[in-house]
Amino acid sequence: MSDQRVYLDDIYASKESEGSVFRAVVMMAKEARFINQQALDGFIQLTKKPTTIAMYKFKEGKLAVSDSAPQKNDVVDFATEVVEEVPSEVAPESVSDAEAADLF
Repeated sequence: MSDQRVYLDDIYASKESEGSVFRAVVMMAKEARFINQQALDGFIQLTKKPTTIAMYKFKEGKLAVSDSAPQKNDVVDFATEVVEEVPSEVAPESVSDAEAADLF
């Protein structure tokens, strides 16, 4: 039974989590979500629960966390990127509300 647990000593000894309990939990949770999504998509067949697999990977030192924040170029700014052009032959003041809704 103790094989399925992650003890504080495991977390403190982990260089990936840098001794942070919060970081260790986040690492294992992200991995468990990834494993679960892979199983739901049909890529893998699970024999154990995703959280158990994530804990084993953490204890073996196979998990890492990325501290890099998303770059500004990675985020799509919908206010500037997704703007449709209104046809030039239709003046905005001559369009009814129903027709305007169809344009956008």
